[in-house]
Amino acid sequence: MHYKQAINHKVLVNGVEESRIDVRDRGFQYGDGLFETIAYKNNKLQLWDEHMQRLRSGCERLSLDCIDESLWLDDIEKCQLSHDGVIKLSLSRGVSGRGYAYTEGDSVTRVTASFMMPDYPERNQQGIIARICKTPVSINTVLAGIKHLNRLDNVLARNEWQGNEIAEGFMLDHQGHVIEGTMSNVFCIMGDELYTPSLALCGVAGVMRQQVIELATKLKIPVNIVDISEQNFLQMDALFITNSLIGIWPVKKIGNIEFRKNELLEKLQYEFSD
Repeated sequence: MHYKQAINHKVLVNGVEESRIDVRDRGFQYGDGLFETIAYKNNKLQLWDEHMQRLRSGCERLSLDCIDESLWLDDIEKCQLSHDGVIKLSLSRGVSGRGYAYTEGDSVTRVTASFMMPDYPERNQQGIIARICKTPVSINTVLAGIKHLNRLDNVLARNEWQGNEIAEGFMLDHQGHVIEGTMSNVFCIMGDELYTPSLALCGVAGVMRQQVIELATKLKIPVNIVDISEQNFLQMDALFITNSLIGIWPVKKIGNIEFRKNELLEKLQYEFSD
């Protein structure tokens, strides 16, 4: 998907340039909705089809009316992007009265926003410093995998540290399994195989996570989707994180544990960028 012209930041609500929504909107009241964060690079929406597929899947899971793809694309065109940036799509169940119950057929609210691409340090491509968070990921199999609007777990976890030295924090579930980063999915390398946490009980199934799994499969690198304890996590040969904006970032240090450069990780980075 290609678009021309430029603007630094724009927000549209239901296709109209507007930065406010009704206070009765269920997205505001209850986090009742979904969102997607999409990279816009080289005049192209990155992994558009994959984001749309996850959004449709989330709508089905939440019994939420799914917006036609053409409406999102019309909104994005109105953002007038001509430089690298970020598109965030948010979809809520819309306006309702007080109480958790909703009425079938209520009009959904869609919000399309464009932002400048985050100015991440270039050194992150060589390796980041991370930490283990105290805030756990809430287990809920009904919501596992989807990118719903209620991200309080991640908000609390991300604010456990300040400053730029630490780039990411890893979150565990209540059983002590590593699930994800506050803004990313995580992969581990042991020997010649990849490991990534199971998201059957909680966590977000990132579109970039799926891209890495597919790339590894293409390269005939075994991928194991399993429960990973904190102890096993910290004993891996190498770790890296992914999301739709950063691609792949290696992890070089967690606390006093350091991870060395890894040939398999470097190969994945090379093949991924290529």
